[in-house]
This record gives sequence, structure tokens and C-alpha cells, in this order.
Amino acid sequence: MNGASEEEIARLANRLAMLVSDDGEADNAGRAVGALARRLGLSGGQLKAIFVAGAESAGVQTAQLAAQSSRIGALEAEVAALRESLRVTEATARGAMAERDALRREGADMAARLLRRRRGRLLSVLLVLLIAAAGAVGWRSQDWLRAQLAAAPPPPAATPGYREAVVHDAAAVLRAAPEETAAAVVPLPAGTRLLVRRVFWHNLEQWVEVEFQGRDGYVPSTSVDLS
Repeated sequence: MNGASEEEIARLANRLAMLVSDDGEADNAGRAVGALARRLGLSGGQLKAIFVAGAESAGVQTAQLAAQSSRIGALEAEVAALRESLRVTEATARGAMAERDALRREGADMAARLLRRRRGRLLSVLLVLLIAAAGAVGWRSQDWLRAQLAAAPPPPAATPGYREAVVHDAAAVLRAAPEETAAAVVPLPAGTRLLVRRVFWHNLEQWVEVEFQGRDGYVPSTSVDLS
């Protein structure tokens, strides 16, 4: 192009771009374009060809940019659709996991209830068997118990006011009634002397009714020495 450098062509392009400026600047740009084109030795036809070629190139670039923009828009829409699908899939997965956990807990509860029922039934059967066995043993042992009670020695005759009992059991306790579970009146140290009221049998155990420090109570005959 008549040996014009790229810098000169760029300067000419800048002047052409200024043709769309305000009236004063556009006039100055037109005169500058004419002067620069003449200095570069460009004819009007060559300047027109340059403009048309640039316009065609710009059109191709615009079409390419539009196509790229369209593809980018399609890709963005596809990415948005994929993200929405992923969100729905994740929500479905969370729901499935929650349902799975609920089913596991329900299964564990059912297994625990079933185990408790089986244990309850087993204990009931064992209890019935034990009761039946105890009844059979008790029925057969009644005669033996009657024989033992009949063979038991008669209780010693107590002489009120004339017999003493000496405590030999360090853990002896004077009780309010002839029962091991009766309320304790006072502990009785070993060597304590008690005034005997009477000696008698109660629930297959021999008891001594005594007086100690003005209080009446009961002690097992096995905790004292009678005299």
C-alpha cells in the first residue's frame, strides 16, 4: 500500500474513527484524513477499499462474537440446568438417607421390643415352672415339716422374775417384736444381763421376752445364755 507503515495506517484509522465526533472535531478529522491519505499516496478508491475490507472483517468478527456469545449463553443455561438437577438430586439423596435412618431406628426398636417380649415370655415360663416345682416340693415336704415340728423339743418353762439371760452375741439387739425385721429398741452389748419374762417359739424360731432398763423387748434365744 504505497509503502505505508503500520503506524501510519493506525494513525489514519484513528482519524477515521474521529469522523463520528461532534461537528467541529468531525470536520477537523475529515480534513486530517484527507491530508494524511494524500501524504500516504492513497487514492479515494484505495481508501474506500480499505474501509470496505475493514467493514467486512468487522462483520465477520461480530458474527463470530455473536456465535461465541450464543454458545456461551447455551453453556451457561446448560450449567444452570445441571446445577438445578444436582440440587434436586442432593435433596432426593438427603431424603433417602433420612428415610433410611428412620427405617434403621424403627427396625432397632422393633427388634428390642421383640427381644423384650421373648425375654418376658421366657421369664413367665420359668416362673410358672419354679412355682410348680416349689408347690410340688412344698406338698411333699409338709409331712417332713410336721415331723420336724413334732420332734422339736418343748420350750423351756420360764419362771417370771427368777431367770436371767446373759448376752453373748456382740450384735444382739432388743427388738419391739419377735421378728428379725422388727424395730430395734436398743443394742445389747455382750455381757448384758436381762430379766427373762418368758421363752417361746415364733415362726420356727425360739425367742426370749426380756426386760432391760425398764423396757420390754425380744431377743433370739441364740443370742443369749439362759440361766
